[in-house]
Amino acid sequence: MGRLWVLGHMLFLSAEDIKERQLSLSVILELGCSGILPVLYKGYTPQWGPGLLVLAAGFISREQIGYGDGWLLLALGMWMPLLDLLYMLFLGIGLGVLYGFCFRQKELPLVPFLTAAYVIGEWI
Repeated sequence: MGRLWVLGHMLFLSAEDIKERQLSLSVILELGCSGILPVLYKGYTPQWGPGLLVLAAGFISREQIGYGDGWLLLALGMWMPLLDLLYMLFLGIGLGVLYGFCFRQKELPLVPFLTAAYVIGEWI
């Protein structure tokens, strides 16, 4: 059930990122706050490292990588183990780089590629 919840949020945020080039903080907060339940119930440790890393990269690059992407990864850190989160992040970046190279795009929304990586990692 949790995987469908995360996927629904990822799909919504992907569409928003493509259309508006920004992410709704309320949707990200909903995902992150709802992740508190599995953390408390199952004893998971939240994985905030990748999200903090992306937030720092956004600050250093003057938001070439958006802060919304970092906040999303922080929220996903409530739901996913560290290795799954890192796999999704690096596969998503790789897919985005490949797409950008093939279609000669310099600026791309990251969330659709993170969503594709999530589907590959969790569902295939």
